[in-house]
Amino acid sequence: MTLTRQSLDDPRAILHWAMDTWGDRLAFTTGLGAGGICLLHMARQKSARVTCAFLDTGFHFPDTLDYLDEIQDVLDVRIQSVHPQPYGPTWREDRLACCDHRKVAPLESALAGKDAWVNARRADQGGMRASIPFVERQEGGFMKVNPLARKDRAWVDAYLAKHAIPTHPLLSKGYGSLGCEPCTRKLKPGEDERAGRLFAGGKTECGIHTRLTVDRGDGKR
Repeated sequence: MTLTRQSLDDPRAILHWAMDTWGDRLAFTTGLGAGGICLLHMARQKSARVTCAFLDTGFHFPDTLDYLDEIQDVLDVRIQSVHPQPYGPTWREDRLACCDHRKVAPLESALAGKDAWVNARRADQGGMRASIPFVERQEGGFMKVNPLARKDRAWVDAYLAKHAIPTHPLLSKGYGSLGCEPCTRKLKPGEDERAGRLFAGGKTECGIHTRLTVDRGDGKR
């Protein structure tokens, strides 16, 4: 399968191209956001062998862990929880160090030996995401694939509704994007969907897209 200018408007086509291109060397992860669930559904339409990683930081909302169980049953997909090493820093001492210990380092381990990684980021989320391409080449040749880069939240919500896929229960209770409970708040009127995510020093990313390096298993990072 090859990508054409026309197929770039179809996230499913981009995702299935990536699955054909990298096969088992393509990694799926999810934070259980609406976009990531869309991509898992699309992946399952192509293959019954899709597996996915979820970063269980130890600080998620109970609702998130309940939704994790629900969505695995709904999509018939295995989502493997990846845990940090014990006894690391927490958000109480240092939010940046907490993210590095509980998200960046475990994800580095989960992506080791992979050549590419599927992401649910969208340009309309703003900040560092405003100009993301469909495919990004990282240092060492590692690739990030962003099938939803040019879609918006309305498109994502419509996709989930069309396929009768349940969403995270807290999205209907004033939250726009769900992360760890101590670092996520409800949105204020007029705020964008990621405004409720609280990162160190007013940053807009936790570090998995800014401080992550991946060992592909060939000596390149």
